[in-house]
Amino acid sequence: AWWDYGYQITGIANRTTIADGNTWNHEHIATLGRCLVSEEKDAHRMIRHLADYVLVWTGGGGDDLAKMPHIARIANSVYKSVCNGDPLCSQLGYLDRQGTPSEFMAKSLLFKLHSGNQKPGVNVDPARFTNVFNSKFNKVRIWKVEKVDEKSKQWAADPANWHCDESQTWLCKGDYPPAFRKYIKEK
Repeated sequence: AWWDYGYQITGIANRTTIADGNTWNHEHIATLGRCLVSEEKDAHRMIRHLADYVLVWTGGGGDDLAKMPHIARIANSVYKSVCNGDPLCSQLGYLDRQGTPSEFMAKSLLFKLHSGNQKPGVNVDPARFTNVFNSKFNKVRIWKVEKVDEKSKQWAADPANWHCDESQTWLCKGDYPPAFRKYIKEK
């Protein structure tokens, strides 16, 4: 999920999130954005090292597709290849008032998880992501990440890899599993 919902996911679902409203590390937020706006195959290669589920807000208006241009710009501010050198990511969005997505948008993981298996021609590869929940009014969709990298998951769960402040309280500097670090180097 985009960082907006981090507190709710933690508080209501008792799940750890990649980011929340207190994530001050811009590179980390950009990395999350990069995962969401990348093409499904590329996104899965990254996400499988970071998460086992992806939540997408699909409620219309201010949903994740409405935020997508901002998500892409944040990702592009660190990873210049996200928008191919265009700081405004102007190739992202709708082409007309009928909601025809641009090619960039249509190929993105976020668009596919938002509209997949609901709009004609929008499909999600079940070998990568499986839809496990749609809320009653289809405001929230949750997708299970298939083929989660177990070594990365075990690495992240090991307290020896946590870099916390001296008092070992809540403040821990994030780090990425070794298998994910190659994606960070692509700045």
